[in-house]
Amino acid sequence: MKKFLLFVLSVVLFLFALYQWKAAKVARTAPEKYTFASGPVIDTKNLKVLAALDSEFTQLVNSVVPSVVSITTSKRVQVQSEPDFFEQFFGGRSIPREQIENSLGSGVIVSKEGHILTNDHVIDGVDEIQVGLADGRKFPAHLIGADVPSDLAVLKIDAKGLTPLPFGDSDHVQVGQHVVAVGNPFGFEETVTQGIISAKGRRSSDSGNEYLQTDAAINPGNSGGPLINLSGEIIGINSAIFSTQKSKTPAWQGVGFAIPANFAKAVFESLLKHGQMIHGYLGVVGQSLNSMVAAQLQLPDVQGVLINSVRPHSPAEKAGLQAGDVLLSINGTEVTNPETLRNMITAAGVGAELDLEILRNGARKMIEAHTSAPPANSELAGAATPSSPTIPSPTAPATPGSPTVFDGMSVVDIPDAHRAQLPADINGVMVAEIDPNSPVAQVLQPGDVIEEINRIAVPDPATFSKVISQIPPTQKILLLICREGRRSYVILSPE
Repeated sequence: MKKFLLFVLSVVLFLFALYQWKAAKVARTAPEKYTFASGPVIDTKNLKVLAALDSEFTQLVNSVVPSVVSITTSKRVQVQSEPDFFEQFFGGRSIPREQIENSLGSGVIVSKEGHILTNDHVIDGVDEIQVGLADGRKFPAHLIGADVPSDLAVLKIDAKGLTPLPFGDSDHVQVGQHVVAVGNPFGFEETVTQGIISAKGRRSSDSGNEYLQTDAAINPGNSGGPLINLSGEIIGINSAIFSTQKSKTPAWQGVGFAIPANFAKAVFESLLKHGQMIHGYLGVVGQSLNSMVAAQLQLPDVQGVLINSVRPHSPAEKAGLQAGDVLLSINGTEVTNPETLRNMITAAGVGAELDLEILRNGARKMIEAHTSAPPANSELAGAATPSSPTIPSPTAPATPGSPTVFDGMSVVDIPDAHRAQLPADINGVMVAEIDPNSPVAQVLQPGDVIEEINRIAVPDPATFSKVISQIPPTQKILLLICREGRRSYVILSPE
């Protein structure tokens, strides 16, 4: 037994000595050497432009952030709760209970008096609105007004020492231009992202509104915050993102949209003056040009918007605009499509002076017009959509004996029942029957009203027959038609 204990003690002493020897050896090992870099890889003195850009971006951000606010909203909603054990036992049903829902958004201070511009969807249907400033102060806000179609709203807070941001001219924004987005995505206040203008004139499929597209990161909570140019001016109000995700709060995927500042400013001023957005009205309806229509009109190029309708007694008629004019620019800004035309006139507001550059019969001409408030019973783009007309049988063929592209089609005077559903200034002949195998069936349909053929008015079937009898069989024909209350120029080709 003593020998065994002596053996164990020897082993323990040996292991302890071995441990001490290794520890001493480690202690005698020299420490690892390391040397940090002595300075930056590149001297900023040799990169003066980048260094200045970095400094100026920082200065820009520091200048605009105090004018961007966080918006916290709350609303009371009724929710159905499941019955508890006792309610279930005694046959109880679920009881509606009140619950508070909170949401976040952004806004930008645009006046020294405390007016804040944001999105309508940020404050829609809420009970309370609180605005948080960059310096930590919080204020209750009240709603001055909102315009649902444009998704814009104006709030006001009672606060001192506010610094508003100025509006820039969004009509002169260029694709590729550097921009900064500021907001409160996911509740992270004073978040700044940087990018470029990716595209202009992006249109919403449901509202028709135009947007600036940017790759500056925009996420839930950024809505209502400003898109800023390098001068610290508002050029857009961040409003939406494109996402393929099905979530209620989809994340940014590189495509964001902002409401142009010129339009946002017009909505802001109208809401303050009138309590609602009163759109400017000119009384014209236009269509996009294509090469075929431009050729028939003998236009030098495919540029501008072709006016196909001028409303009676409208500012456009008083200014002398005519159907067939091509509108090239408004106040020096190019008009590229009908949606741009509509938005420019809308944003101009009521009583605005417009310098219109048009092309008429191949000659450029300047016309001065003044917008007005839209008629109370008028749809800006046309009359109400009529119901399907009852088309009487033609009393006699409207086409002559010689072959024409109109063979297989007959026209009649516009029936009184159908005329009552058309704009008052529509005058022409109505298509009664069409042979589905006729070339004209590719362009026209029964119920269409033909007003002009190659810029010649055809008020009745007799005039219609006379005009088409003088057209060579192989010639392309320019028609002004009215379908479902809306005018358009179309090309009828014999091929």
